[in-house]
Amino acid sequence: MMPNLPRVFGSRQPVQAVPGRVHEVAAAIPGRARPVRTHVYREACITYESGYRRRGVVMDFTDAGLRIRFPTNELLPSVVTVNARAVGLLGEADVIWQKGSEVGLRLRK
Repeated sequence: MMPNLPRVFGSRQPVQAVPGRVHEVAAAIPGRARPVRTHVYREACITYESGYRRRGVVMDFTDAGLRIRFPTNELLPSVVTVNARAVGLLGEADVIWQKGSEVGLRLRK
């Protein structure tokens, strides 16, 4: 039974990861570490300056911002009002990034 194992699983050597690159990605840069995100799945409402409202789901958040997923891929304006009382976030926010139906917002102080 043992002689068949190399034929079944092959005899290729595993590919070695480049340690330098992995270390660069995983290492935290002092003073530039990202804040810990709280993962939630709570409803939020975004209001445009025109008064148009959209409902979405807060995926995660920090004190400075949040990530929201919407059911559609509509483009958001650069500034919106966030109402996510379920996670304690309320106020104006800047749209930092948007990829498909997900949006990253930075809360204004």
